[in-house]
Amino acid sequence: MKIAFLGDSITEGTLGVSFVDIIEKRLPEFSFKNYGVGGDTVGSLYKRIQKMNNLNTFDVFVLFIGINDVFGKLNLQHKLIKILSNQSTAKNNVSFKKTYNDILQYLLTYNKKILIIPPLLLGEDVLSQWNQQVQQLASIVKEQANFYKTVRFIDLRNIFVERLENKKISNYLPMKLMSIKKDVDTLKTDPIIDSKSKERGLHLTLDGVHINSIGANIIAREIIFELQRLK
Repeated sequence: MKIAFLGDSITEGTLGVSFVDIIEKRLPEFSFKNYGVGGDTVGSLYKRIQKMNNLNTFDVFVLFIGINDVFGKLNLQHKLIKILSNQSTAKNNVSFKKTYNDILQYLLTYNKKILIIPPLLLGEDVLSQWNQQVQQLASIVKEQANFYKTVRFIDLRNIFVERLENKKISNYLPMKLMSIKKDVDTLKTDPIIDSKSKERGLHLTLDGVHINSIGANIIAREIIFELQRLK
């Protein structure tokens, strides 16, 4: 079975621990292609997949997108980088829903088997204003997934939120783009990533968005379960 991962930097795995690498090691009988691109929003991903000419060669799509439509509005720095990188965020929830549905309808013309993961976290404080916005987008993603019979929704956000219950919560967020770049340049191995995560008081993520080894293994476990069901 041939699987395509479609998403942003969390899927790409250049920052934080790669859940795709974990899945590849655990399922050697499957074939995987990672099409994660850092910074992608629903809008920029939709444009990108329309330029791909090999979508008909895959048996399953794993769609994991949406966090940058909130992350890209965190402050002026993040807004500017979205503009400069041509990865514009959805203007509002209605726009997000329409574009997400456009992505689904486009992918369904090539394959009916799609696994969907909602945006997870923007900071580990699940009650923050940012995570309230993330929750709204996650609800939209779930609604869209439930509309199509062959699309499977993996509620990883709920799993992450439950894992954070009764934990001492850090308010760390990557507010400065230079801090993100520094992490990319210096945090090259899983143990170093996990050490930095612990230093910041985080449990599932490196920086409130990108994942540490605990978060990556949770994501990998749930995707593997669903892929094995599709065999």
